[in-house]
Amino acid sequence: MTGVLRRHPVLTTAFALALGLTLFFAGQFIARAVYWSNPAHLEQQVQPWMTAGYIGRSWGLDPRALVAEAGLPPRDGRPLTLDQIAEARGVPVGTVIAEVEAALLRLRAQGAADQ
Repeated sequence: MTGVLRRHPVLTTAFALALGLTLFFAGQFIARAVYWSNPAHLEQQVQPWMTAGYIGRSWGLDPRALVAEAGLPPRDGRPLTLDQIAEARGVPVGTVIAEVEAALLRLRAQGAADQ
């Protein structure tokens, strides 16, 4: 083994780096698959700490469609929580949650009509 490292240090390093990246991304994939396969994470009640992306994935909807339907600001860098959106608008977080819940119902109705 040490002979291979001495004869091909660049290739051995590249292989180790590729292996490490593969394991990292495989771990992320498995963690997300396990998280979202848990029924407790599906169709969760909308909370102030949630982002539009989280809500969309929880409800099985396209997060961009949810953002457009609820009138939320588009993602610009780091995603904003509903609490942060309400604070930026100067409205109670309950107002933003109500808008998102209404948008969820409309998107669900559209999805049922499309099927």
